[in-house]
Amino acid sequence: MRSFVVSLLCLFIAIGAFGQVTGRIADTTGKPVPFATVALLRIADSTVVNSAVVTDAGTFRVNNIHPGKYTLRVTAVGYQAYKSPVINISPGQEADLGRLVIKQTGRQLQEVVIRAAKPQVQQTAEGMTVNVQNSIMTQGSSVLDVLQRSPGVIIDQHNNTIALNGKTGVKVMIDGRLMRMSMDQLITLLNSMSADNTTQIELMNTPPAKYDAEGNAGIINIVTKKSKKRGTNGSITLTAGYGMFEKASAGFNINHNTGNVNLYGSYSYWHAHDYGGLYATGSENAAIIGGQADFSYTGINKPIANFNDGTMGADIKLDIGTTIGGSINYWGGGNTSQPHNYGYYIFEHAPTLTYNSLFDNSSHIGNAITNLYLDKSLKGQQKIRADFDYLYYNTRSLASSESSFTDDKGNTAGGGDSLYSPKQRSFGNTTIKVSIGKLDYSAKLNKKIGFETGAKVTYSRTAANSGIEDFENGVWEPNTVGAGNNFVTYEAIEAGYVTFNMQLDSVSSLVAGGRYEYSHNYTDKSTDVNYRVDRKLGRFFPSVFFSRKLNDHSSWQASYTERITRPSYSELASYVSYNDPVSVFTGNPLLKPAITRNLKFGYNYHDYLFSLLFSRDDHPILGIQGTPGPVKGVVYLRPENGDWQNSVTLQATIPVKINNWWDMTYTLTGGLTQYRISFTPNPLEKIFLAGSFNFSQNFKFQHGLSAELSGYYNSPSYSANWHSYSNTIVNLGVRKDLGKGNLKLSISDIFRSGSYQSDVGLLTTDAFNTKVHVRYNTESRLGTIVKLSYYRPFGTTGKSREKRDSGSGEERSRL
Repeated sequence: MRSFVVSLLCLFIAIGAFGQVTGRIADTTGKPVPFATVALLRIADSTVVNSAVVTDAGTFRVNNIHPGKYTLRVTAVGYQAYKSPVINISPGQEADLGRLVIKQTGRQLQEVVIRAAKPQVQQTAEGMTVNVQNSIMTQGSSVLDVLQRSPGVIIDQHNNTIALNGKTGVKVMIDGRLMRMSMDQLITLLNSMSADNTTQIELMNTPPAKYDAEGNAGIINIVTKKSKKRGTNGSITLTAGYGMFEKASAGFNINHNTGNVNLYGSYSYWHAHDYGGLYATGSENAAIIGGQADFSYTGINKPIANFNDGTMGADIKLDIGTTIGGSINYWGGGNTSQPHNYGYYIFEHAPTLTYNSLFDNSSHIGNAITNLYLDKSLKGQQKIRADFDYLYYNTRSLASSESSFTDDKGNTAGGGDSLYSPKQRSFGNTTIKVSIGKLDYSAKLNKKIGFETGAKVTYSRTAANSGIEDFENGVWEPNTVGAGNNFVTYEAIEAGYVTFNMQLDSVSSLVAGGRYEYSHNYTDKSTDVNYRVDRKLGRFFPSVFFSRKLNDHSSWQASYTERITRPSYSELASYVSYNDPVSVFTGNPLLKPAITRNLKFGYNYHDYLFSLLFSRDDHPILGIQGTPGPVKGVVYLRPENGDWQNSVTLQATIPVKINNWWDMTYTLTGGLTQYRISFTPNPLEKIFLAGSFNFSQNFKFQHGLSAELSGYYNSPSYSANWHSYSNTIVNLGVRKDLGKGNLKLSISDIFRSGSYQSDVGLLTTDAFNTKVHVRYNTESRLGTIVKLSYYRPFGTTGKSREKRDSGSGEERSRL
């Protein structure tokens, strides 16, 4: 692969340059006319061969022009159209037209409001972009709700997994910062973030080399609103709702931009009173309480969540080529709940046991992220960017329970140190500190080839302390299943990348490069020897992206990438938390990283999008699996490595416009998956077809009234020893424009189908002979969730400022 990439680079560097046209656009007073459009027309047939937008300074450049005769057309709102004399372009020539003067029209235009909606789904070389503000359902929703409605995304809130195109090894970024937190923390975060401040969701299944090589399924980047307008402006949003219980959220954002100084800030509050019902029936070998047992288990939970999210920052332009800035974001809050769990265990040669437990749970999460950056433009179209980020995460949880575990005669089961002690408590405290430094450099080697390189260092320390205690003889005593529950781990990742951006001709481009990462993950020497880790890994990850425009309406793309999925900090930690009298949740310090190879082809015709992805994963990291552990007879629910997984995924997005007031978009994602696992007593190999279907129908009526009917269907699928059933959700939204603001009504899950079912242990026999059917009902299963939202922007308007991404923004997905 390396020799192949080098050969391509040598070949394309040798190709001769095409011509280009440059110039400046000014009005009759000599002032620049920014944002005018220049189009180069072929003299022979008057077709547009290329175009460009005039910069703030009034300059323009039209590249990649074949030799020949052309004329330049200039258009701008409020100005008369301008057409240049004939321009002769020779090979490699740069034609500087100097200053071109355009005249204002003879009448003064009143305020012009341009309403141009982007397609709801757009295809990119890396994957797909969802413009979430095009959906009526976005306002008043959480980011998790919006993500769950995105094409190819499947969220299982019961098992705390997010899958992209059928693969769960996905990493999530917010504004380019990788969310280094456990999946359950991440789902809590996304479920408590208002989607009102979100503009796009980028679904990148083949990210380029400038991004961290994390995530076998790719990266989901959630882009929040950042105003580009001059002056002072912002918006406020208020939402109230009800399902089985109350919901509410409020938020505002404000931006003050003078051109040289941009100050911004936002705040949102989120309150949700939810419901979850877990029902399990089946059998397993519960040796710790009597052997093979048939059981039924029910858990009812009604958590109450309150979260706050605030951001403030500044961008300061020191001179025409230098900008510095910084930001700080805090997200925090807590959950309280009092779950009620009960179950029955029926044995063949032992008394029937009844389990009944009441919990009192509380948790608090606090995350702070700071960023400092410097952007510097140098001579010859060179740019340098430096970033420093510091990320701090802290979670604290405490759960106490009073339970009874009795036989059919009312006698207490068990005794001494056990998971079914009448009075227990569990605790968990995790602190993660991450420091990131990143330096990027880009330049134009010539008129056809751009060059980008960079280096990044990430250092993190994770301290986790957790355990389960029994109340025995008036004192709290540690439970034996909590052995090895104090865990301190360190990780250092050093990375460097290089990318060449090549314009091969007027219709073809190539981006080729690679990323090298060296990581060292190790535990504190005081860690239990059974959980001690000292792992080093150095690897090169190549990436190649090719695209070719076939005509004005269609193009195709091809790419090859390699990626890695490192175990998250919580997946490695040897924490324990209570699940039921015979099982606990825990991490797995012996997890291996997964390596993924992706080959992707894409094609688009107008707004019709198609892609085909071939993928191979070695040692994929699977979700919660029931395995033996240190204490005999106790089920340890923890992540495990599979052997391998192969998949072929087809994705198609079909927009349909019926008339001016009714349009729709359909997205189908599906394919063939084959995998093998061997952590069960009998190895399992499985092949299956699965997919998902998303749809959105949009209606525009008179008097500022519009509506949206949307939903998704997820087919049955398999993972490890799990079989998941299909599920379907349909939503309805209505919007009424009210002057500058609007009012939105959203109805989620109008058919009350929010139920997720799965079978465990039916594909192969695990260590506990488990055969279980699980059903998890969300709140909307029992009561359709209705929300009413009011949105209003405020402030002045003006021309846009440049948007930038944080340089060390890939960092928050492995907590």
